[in-house]
Amino acid sequence: MNIFHHFFIFAIVAIRVIAADNKNEPYVLAQDDEQPHQRLTFYNWDYKDLGTTAFEDLPPPVSQLNLLPINQSEICPDGWLRFSDSCYFFETEHLGFAKAERKCHDKQATLFVANSLEEWDIVRTHSEKSYFSWIGLARFSHYERLEKLPRWQTTGSINPTKINWLVKPFNPIGNGWSSIANCVAFYQSPFNVDSASYTFFYPCTLQLSSICERNSTILNARN
Repeated sequence: MNIFHHFFIFAIVAIRVIAADNKNEPYVLAQDDEQPHQRLTFYNWDYKDLGTTAFEDLPPPVSQLNLLPINQSEICPDGWLRFSDSCYFFETEHLGFAKAERKCHDKQATLFVANSLEEWDIVRTHSEKSYFSWIGLARFSHYERLEKLPRWQTTGSINPTKINWLVKPFNPIGNGWSSIANCVAFYQSPFNVDSASYTFFYPCTLQLSSICERNSTILNARN
């Protein structure tokens, strides 16, 4: 991705943040599919804690999508990777975080959430090499003072500090987090060296690849 493209996006979003601060009003991004809101509609599939969703209009309930359960004996759809009780799709179309998340929902899936280091390692090594991919992890600025860690979209996931961050030990600012860089993407190196692949915060509007996960336990809990 061109460095001038990065700079242009950062500059545009920064201007919007400054303008909103000058009005002394909570900053809310324009309501379109490509820009996640900083004042979010939070939604968590087990109803115990807040999870994140980058768009305000939730998809239809899973019961309307006729989702079939996934079990150990079933085969994932063509083009999907199988691990344990989940199927994974590696989306190569470059989308902003919000559209990537919505496209996963269209596939009866969510953005990828790692429940174990084994799952994380399996999925990341199959992701698109030499590209960044959105995952279901974000740290939005309106709760930044309460929590130092980003949040996965569902509970029961691994501690996010254990995944491959560029700067270790993990700290948000060292890994790119700012008021305009809230969403997390993973870069898979073309080289077979773990240290060359890393996770980092980016503006949610950047056009990146993404990883979808279909897990019937998570999705059915939304009903």
